[in-house]
Amino acid sequence: MAPSRSHPLPATLTPPAVVAAWRRRGPVVALETGLPSGAHGEQSLVAGVPRALFELARGRARVTRTRGGERWPTERELAGAPSPFHALETCVAALADPPADPAAPFGAFGWFGYECVAPPELARLDPFPDGWFLLGDAVVQWERRGAAPKLWCSDEALARELVAELTAAAELAATSRTEARTDARTLEHDDAREPAVAPTDLARPAYADRFAQARAALAAGESYQLCFTYPLERPLPSRAAFDLWLRLRRDNPAPFSAYVEEPRFALVSCSPERFLRVDRAGRVEARPMKGTATKPADPAARAAVAREMGGSEKTLAENLMIADLLRNDLGRVCRLGSVRASQPALVEEHATLLQMVSVIEGTLDAGRTTADLLRSAFPPGSMTGAPKERSVELLRALERGPRGPYSGILGWQGPGGACDWSVVIRTALCAGGVARVNVGGGLVWDSRADDEWDESRAKAAPLLRALEAMARSAP
Repeated sequence: MAPSRSHPLPATLTPPAVVAAWRRRGPVVALETGLPSGAHGEQSLVAGVPRALFELARGRARVTRTRGGERWPTERELAGAPSPFHALETCVAALADPPADPAAPFGAFGWFGYECVAPPELARLDPFPDGWFLLGDAVVQWERRGAAPKLWCSDEALARELVAELTAAAELAATSRTEARTDARTLEHDDAREPAVAPTDLARPAYADRFAQARAALAAGESYQLCFTYPLERPLPSRAAFDLWLRLRRDNPAPFSAYVEEPRFALVSCSPERFLRVDRAGRVEARPMKGTATKPADPAARAAVAREMGGSEKTLAENLMIADLLRNDLGRVCRLGSVRASQPALVEEHATLLQMVSVIEGTLDAGRTTADLLRSAFPPGSMTGAPKERSVELLRALERGPRGPYSGILGWQGPGGACDWSVVIRTALCAGGVARVNVGGGLVWDSRADDEWDESRAKAAPLLRALEAMARSAP
C-alpha cells in the first residue's frame, strides 16, 4: 500500500531516539547528512520496521521478506542481474511501492561492501556480507537542519501506532537525556589524548615496508596513485555500538554520520565524503576527497594550513587525479558534455580535519539508471587509485586481506532512481566484541612514509579516542 501522506512528529525527536524506539522491531538504519552550508544534501533519515532484507554474498543476491507484501524478487531473478547494483534496483522496484508523494524517501537503506564486485573465490570479512540493505515500511525524515521530523509510512494503521510510539520516545529522551549517556567528564581529556598504538596495529616500521612496495609499483608505472589502507582493532562490547555512535555524534559531527544495526553486526560511521548523489531529474553529484590536514584550533593557523593545502603541488595532484578518474567514470553514463568539475580542489573544514574535495557534476543520459552509474563508478576512485583496475589488483597484494564494508558505499536508493551514497571511511565495523577501524591514504611518487603514516593515524584519532574512552569508563 503506497503511503498517502506524511505525519508530523515532535520537533524534539532526534535520530538516536528513533533508533532506540525501533530497535525492538528489527534492524534499523540512520543516515545523517550535513554538508557545509550551501551544499546539497542536508536531510537525515532513519529507516526501520523492515519489510524485507537484501543481502549479497559472493556474487549472489538474496531477499528475505520479513513482513507484509507478496511481490518480491526471487534469488534466481536477482542472480541474472548484470551487477549487484542492478540486483538491488530490481529489488527496490519490486518491493518499494512508488509513494503518492515523490518526495517520500522510501527505498533501500544500507551498503555495498568493497568486495561486492570481487571474484567469489577471494576472501571476505566475516560476518559482514558483500552488501546489506533494509527495505522498510517506515522512514522518519528531517528535510534540513533544524526542521521538525515527519514520518512516512506504508499504511495508516501502522502510522498511527508509530506516531504514538515516537512521540513517547521524544518525551523519554527529553527526560532521560538518552543522548548524553557517554561520560561528558572525559571529553576535554579525550580530545587532548593521543590514541595509543596497540600491539596488533600495523606499526610505523611495518607501514614503511608496505609503503616501499607501493612506491616500487609507482616507479614501475603500474599505478599513478595507490590508496593503501590497513585495519586497527579495539575491543567493544557487542551492545555498545549504539553508545559509540552517540559519542561520535557529540564529539565528532560529520557530513555523513550513519548507524546500522542488526543482530550480527553494527556499522558506526562519521564519514566526511560523498560518493554519489542523484536526484529525481537524473542530476549527479560526486565529491571525491583527497588531501587531509589536522585542523588547528586557532582560526589564523587554520587559514594558513588551508592556504598551504591549496598551494601544495602534491596535494593538488592527488586530488585532481582522482577527480579526473570520477569524471571519466561519470562520462560513461552521463549525457555528453554534462560532466564538469564545478568546484575543483575545494578545502572544507570538518570537526578535526581539513579536507580537499572536488565537486563533479553531470546528468544521466537517456536510458541510463542509477545502477548503471554505480556499476561504472564503483569502487570509489578515492579509495583505490588510478588507473582503477590495476590499482585494485596491486592493493589486494599489499593489504593481504579483505576490506569488507570499508571503502564501499553506504546510503539509500529510492524506486525512482534518486539516491545518496557516502564513502565508508572513518567507520567502525562492530562484530564479535571488536570494533575494526580501517585507515589509509593515497600514495603518489612524492609521498613520504612517515607523513603518510601520521596522516592515517590522524584520520583514525577521533574513532580511536572514542573507543579508548569507552573502554576506560566501562564497568
